[in-house]
Amino acid sequence: MWGYEGRQAISRGVVTPANSKAIILFVTKEKQKSSTPYVDYISDNFLYWEGEEKGLNNNRIINADYYNHPIHLFYRYKHHTDFIYMGEIRLEQHIARTDKPFEFVFNTVLQDEVRTDMVSEPVYNYQERETEKQSLRLSRVGQGKYRVDLLDVWGSCAITDVKVPEILKASHIKPWKDSSNLERLDPFNGLILTPTLDTLFDKGFISFENNGHILMAKELESFSKKLNLSADLKLRKHFDSNNQYLEYHRDIIFLDRYKAPGI
Repeated sequence: MWGYEGRQAISRGVVTPANSKAIILFVTKEKQKSSTPYVDYISDNFLYWEGEEKGLNNNRIINADYYNHPIHLFYRYKHHTDFIYMGEIRLEQHIARTDKPFEFVFNTVLQDEVRTDMVSEPVYNYQERETEKQSLRLSRVGQGKYRVDLLDVWGSCAITDVKVPEILKASHIKPWKDSSNLERLDPFNGLILTPTLDTLFDKGFISFENNGHILMAKELESFSKKLNLSADLKLRKHFDSNNQYLEYHRDIIFLDRYKAPGI
């Protein structure tokens, strides 16, 4: 499409072809050392992309939906490889920065509905259906921004320091379903973890002291080595604002309900 698939097309940037409303993004995840170290990646069907610090391209992307300008994505994992056309994407969230590039979150999957020729669906009231779809979309937008906020706080896995954002999971300490609206948006009510640690934390097999030291449920004692768990693991940073959420997790979610010494 547009003749841009080749590896020499464009290393990274925004292209607006002449006589077209289209906006084309060329995104390279692993860039050359000589390139500006933008942090761009795809995770859970969302593209996290750093735009310019200033410039007309930011404004055009932000207003693309209003002006009905389609945004298309060419993506490659590593420089000097061919771009893959990923199709049309939709801007879900942008975060304006004054001291660094704007941050954008795009949905790379625009098909919200299940194909009717594959699965029969119950018939919903139109208004209810539209409300449900809008709620789901807002939820996805919130998840995208929340992930960006957590990465701003932690920068990498909160325990292992793994810096591969595609595999890292963003989750709440106090579960989303139990949190108030403010707590759901609070980046200190969240951790960025590798998939195994995220699952163990979410299911209550591990938790953390307020000082960040790990707690492990008894069920993990015979498997801790296989899971690369040890008693000296801890959160890399400590924020007082985490404490109320960590206390909730220890008291409610942790399988070995936490009791302070002497209780």
